[in-house]
Amino acid sequence: MVAEKHKKKTNNNTNENSRLTDFIQRNLRQICVVIAICDFCHAIFFVVNATIFLVTRFNIYSSLAVVGTVFWVLIVVLLIVGLWKRRPILVKIWLIFSIIGFIVDIGFSIWIIVSAITVDWVHLKEFFIIFVGIFIESICIYLVYKYYLGMDPYQQKTTKKKRDEKACKGTIKVYYSNLLRYKNICMQYINDL
Repeated sequence: MVAEKHKKKTNNNTNENSRLTDFIQRNLRQICVVIAICDFCHAIFFVVNATIFLVTRFNIYSSLAVVGTVFWVLIVVLLIVGLWKRRPILVKIWLIFSIIGFIVDIGFSIWIIVSAITVDWVHLKEFFIIFVGIFIESICIYLVYKYYLGMDPYQQKTTKKKRDEKACKGTIKVYYSNLLRYKNICMQYINDL
C-alpha cells in the first residue's frame, strides 16, 4: 500500500517534469525572444542611468559606463537579430558576452561579501537579491544556449551551396550547348574543306 502511494507520487512528479520539459522544448524560441527583449529593456535602463550619471558628473568612469552600456545594447541587438534570422554566430556572440558578464557578476558579488565590514539584515537582503539575479541570469544563459545548440550552423552554407549548385547547373547547360554549337561549327568547317 505504501509502495503504491510512493509509486503514484513519483509517477505524478515525473509527469509534471515531463510536461514542463515538453513546454520548454516547444516554446524555446519564444522564451529566448522574451529573454532577449527583457535583456534589451535592462540594457536600455542602464544606458539611461549611465547617461544621466555622465551629465551630472562628467569623468572618465561615467564616459566608460556610457560606452559599455551602448556596447551592451548592441550585443543584445545581435541576439535579437540572431534569433529572428536564425544566425547562430550572432547568438554565440551574445552567449560569450553574457558568460563573461556572468563571471564578472559572481566575482563582484564575492568581492562585496568579502569586503563587507558588517553583516546585518540589510546587507543579507542585498546579497540575497544579487544571488537571485545571478541565478536568473544563469537560467537565461542556459536556455539561450540550449536553443543555440538546436540551431543549424550550416543552414546558411547549405542554402548558399544549393543556390551555387543551381547556378552551376545552369552554367553547365549553357556551356554544354555552346560546346555543341562550336562542335557543329567545327564539323561543318572540316566538311567544307
